[in-house]
Amino acid sequence: MAGRRTLRSGKEFSAFDLAVCRAISPPVPFDAGERLMQRLLEGPFDDDEASAEPQPFWMAPLSPAPSLSATPPLPPAAAAPRALPAVPPPAKERSKIKSRARRDKKHEKLRAAAANPALKAVHRRRVSAAKTAALELEVDAAELKHSQSGWQGSATADKDAFEFCAQQAPHGLETGLGGVQYTQEEVDALTGTQGFMYIGWLGRLTIPLLDSQRRVIAILGGTPRDHAGWKTVTDGAALLLEERQSRLELTPEALHHRRARDAFPAIARGVAHGGGRLEPGEVRQNAMNTRLTDELLAHEFFQRVMAFASSLMLLWAPLLSAYYQANNALLRAWKPSMRWNCVNSVFAACTFNFGPRAITAPHLDFANLAWGWCSVTALGNFDPDFGGHLILWDLHLVVRFPPGSTLLIPSALIRHSNVPIRRHEKRSSVTQYTAGSLFRWVRNGCMTDDAFQNSASAEEKLARAAEDAQRWEEGVKMFSVVDDL
Repeated sequence: MAGRRTLRSGKEFSAFDLAVCRAISPPVPFDAGERLMQRLLEGPFDDDEASAEPQPFWMAPLSPAPSLSATPPLPPAAAAPRALPAVPPPAKERSKIKSRARRDKKHEKLRAAAANPALKAVHRRRVSAAKTAALELEVDAAELKHSQSGWQGSATADKDAFEFCAQQAPHGLETGLGGVQYTQEEVDALTGTQGFMYIGWLGRLTIPLLDSQRRVIAILGGTPRDHAGWKTVTDGAALLLEERQSRLELTPEALHHRRARDAFPAIARGVAHGGGRLEPGEVRQNAMNTRLTDELLAHEFFQRVMAFASSLMLLWAPLLSAYYQANNALLRAWKPSMRWNCVNSVFAACTFNFGPRAITAPHLDFANLAWGWCSVTALGNFDPDFGGHLILWDLHLVVRFPPGSTLLIPSALIRHSNVPIRRHEKRSSVTQYTAGSLFRWVRNGCMTDDAFQNSASAEEKLARAAEDAQRWEEGVKMFSVVDDL
């Protein structure tokens, strides 16, 4: 018979060797992946344990599975094989299993008792340690300037002019645990005004900045605990920016922008709204700049930098983070085709600030969400004792800001800038943020304010006016009170 295989003796090679036949399709359409997803969404497999929880709002309900009109009888069940007696593990292995079970039970009990059960024990320890280093400030975040609608910072608050003192940070001072220690006169010289406090931040320890109501309004976030590995990441990120800087195709406006003390390129990517856009969409760049920033966004170094900044926000501003995540999910559902920068980031957009000296002038990012946070990660090769300091003008603070460290500030509320670095040094940075107009778009039902007003009923307009009057107060409540963390 054609296709038959035999041994030398003439005996058939295998009864199963030729047991191959044409594939069989079921009589009705059936998608195994869809059925599996539907089965998982239905909850536990035991009917007694079925959950009545609704589906997540971002998942569309699946169509019901087709039913078979005639189900063939199942073949009789084969007799269950005789179970072999269980062999107990060795005593040493049993001890490990019991120890692991006790440890897991203890961790579960601690997690259930914690204010935020999602946090790991190491996260709770780091929060507790950082609370002891919290810096209390004589400012009430609720009194900071903002737009009338409460969505964004106040554009008029950015009109005050500040001038840098030409004197560089002094040399030859003694170095302590916080780097160079400045006298009050030297701190004032950095800002060109008086009454500023200096924070000699080494860039590793997490330091919360508290307002007069003990709200965490900013975070000097630091670095992950793997300092050597993190230095590889941030040094590599700085090198990637330096290598691509010369290939950028830039207009004069991209070099001489309002945030730049001196000219430096700043290229934005991500999802944004405003600036002439009729609806939210991806920040557009020319073909060359898009290609270069695509390479940066796809690189592991920048993915880790962005994810770390988001983890700090999730840890220190859980309500604000949840608000960001929910808004992002609704935007994704509204327009699935939009590309987002980083799957592990709560922020919608980022800006790559290329060197060699990315030093900002005093400014507000008033387009950002008014009570939202912006993350800044300093990169490059410069001595943070002699330049690169962050000045928070409305808080009267000068912060030592080393390369590789990350901080988060409400950039639409607090004017900020950097002290110049020395001429032979290099500094770049990456920032992340979310525009306040994205939240306004979602709140309007994915339409502009004008479109909402034109389509809303009189009752809806009254309700919206009452909501607008309370928006700022409700937004400030998303800052965490440090004692509640």
